[in-house]
Amino acid sequence: MPLPQPLRGKRVIELSQFIAGPTAAQLLADFGADVIKIEAPSGDGSRGLPGTEFGSVYARSFNTSKESVVVDTRSEEDRDKLFALLADADAMVCNLAPGGLRRLGLDAASIRQRFPHLIATLVSGYGQDDDRTCMDTIAQCESGFAWLNGAEDGSPRISTSWPTDFFSGMYAGLSTAMALADQDRVGGTIIDITMMEVASAMLLGPAALMVSEGGKLVPPTGNRDRASAPSNIYRCRDGHVYIYGGLDSYWSKLRDVVGGEMLTLSERIARAAEFDALVSAWTEPRDRKDVLDVMRDLQIPAGIVREPGEAVEMIRAVRPGAVSRSLPSGENIPAYPALFDGERISRSPAPQVGGQRRHNDLKNLETPA
Repeated sequence: MPLPQPLRGKRVIELSQFIAGPTAAQLLADFGADVIKIEAPSGDGSRGLPGTEFGSVYARSFNTSKESVVVDTRSEEDRDKLFALLADADAMVCNLAPGGLRRLGLDAASIRQRFPHLIATLVSGYGQDDDRTCMDTIAQCESGFAWLNGAEDGSPRISTSWPTDFFSGMYAGLSTAMALADQDRVGGTIIDITMMEVASAMLLGPAALMVSEGGKLVPPTGNRDRASAPSNIYRCRDGHVYIYGGLDSYWSKLRDVVGGEMLTLSERIARAAEFDALVSAWTEPRDRKDVLDVMRDLQIPAGIVREPGEAVEMIRAVRPGAVSRSLPSGENIPAYPALFDGERISRSPAPQVGGQRRHNDLKNLETPA
């Protein structure tokens, strides 16, 4: 079966930077869209972030399989070039601030008037009528996730892996693809995505329903699971493991190993610290492997807490071709994380600023790293 390319022949203009917008456009490129990334002369802001000799690992992670075109929006001539590209495009993905879009004449109302055919996906923090700047970490805090994710002492904690950006990019990419695929659509569509809504849907999830229905949330629990006990990260002699032992079916088996009462789920959650202490007393004198061997025998979900280098090796061992592919130069290309009848979508490396899509770099590609 050939790899799915349902967006082949569709042209997408990406007017965005950092993560959310680039991730959305990257997904469209994965499935065949011709993506043109618009960059300022200095490039996407992520190009200045840390990396290796091959450049920013941030910019190269989210901009595969694209062409880059430089547009200086301060120049009337370059703005005309941008408008010409949009006139010939099927879709636009944008995560620029709403105020900046209005100054460019690319707010929703102007897009409808000037480019009535265009599917325009606009990602912002709070909505197109709100000019506040929003980054992923701000969205985590404003949405309630940092509180929900807090340490056991109540201190709020953010995730440093930009989950709001990634989920916003996935919703933007999916929504754009579905609009492009809609055979009943007549004319363009404005797709309006806010990071606040995405964070509520994907980071709060059940907690959003709980408070909406008058329920009460328990205080922050750190690494401890909110809905079962004991389920937590536990120290071992040579590191840490996570054991998901809190559901009744698992606890009935785990208690034979660590001791403890056969209380109801709600009773165990209320006394979670006591049950965690029982599990910790059992894991601390043991190696991680020995703990996981016992959990595997008991059919209780568990895993090692790995540092990224060790984790990448493990993932590549169980999924050949995963994580990234290596070019002869040593530069790595992020791998698409799904297989279609055993085949993986091939990505080309992120372009240079103003550069063509790097198809030729895929020739003589080395075996998976």
